[in-house]
Amino acid sequence: MDKITIKDVARLAGVSVATVSYIINGKHEDRYTSDTKRKVLQIVNLYSFRPSRLAQSFALGKSRNVILLTDKHETLLQKAESYDFLMALCKTFEGLGYSLIVRSYLENTRIDSADAIICVGMEEEKFRRLAQENFVPLISVDGKINDNLFFQIYQDFNHVLQEGGKAFGKDNFKVALVDTYNETLKEEIRALSDCFVFLDDAGKLPKGNIVTVHASLYDLCKAENRNTLFVPANTHARVDAVLDCFHQAVERVQGTMHIVKVK
Repeated sequence: MDKITIKDVARLAGVSVATVSYIINGKHEDRYTSDTKRKVLQIVNLYSFRPSRLAQSFALGKSRNVILLTDKHETLLQKAESYDFLMALCKTFEGLGYSLIVRSYLENTRIDSADAIICVGMEEEKFRRLAQENFVPLISVDGKINDNLFFQIYQDFNHVLQEGGKAFGKDNFKVALVDTYNETLKEEIRALSDCFVFLDDAGKLPKGNIVTVHASLYDLCKAENRNTLFVPANTHARVDAVLDCFHQAVERVQGTMHIVKVK
């Protein structure tokens, strides 16, 4: 095989690109088994895939900067939900040699000196404005964009409904979510079921059994002694999905699925 890439190693090993990167860089050992590590390193050795080549293929840009752009978090719930995820993302990218620069949304939408822009919870109109003024890959997290050109990562809410049904029975619960600015994603979620409820700081928890993906809402439910199922949104799988999409975006990998729903 000529000019093997990190994507080739991942495919041959049956793991994600993020996992291959973690193993070769000696990072996040809690995210893979010893058997997985052995298999990846065997393939690396077999095809003479060197860490220096990984560094070249995993980051084609020269700035080594990634902009993490959030919309304005106006409520305490939004701020609480974003913090843990942003910190996990920063730790992961910094471990791979990137500087992750966190910024709130600015009126000046032209951003220089970045290999990619990751937008978290941003409304579609603002995302498109960024896309028009920047020529680096844009990735949307927790926001749906009606354009398959862009990588989009958000929770698999059908899975959330299924887990709620297992715990409480069909149509016997409400799914409480922290409100988001991305109306396009909210429309998709509401189309799945009328059991979804979006809350701001003033919103009251719905009556009956509750399912939530947000740690802040789960804590509120526990404080009120409510019957609650927690299907967490902030997981290693979510961070790994962002990393995989980042790699594919900066390498301009063709023919890949651009909408990733994380369970």
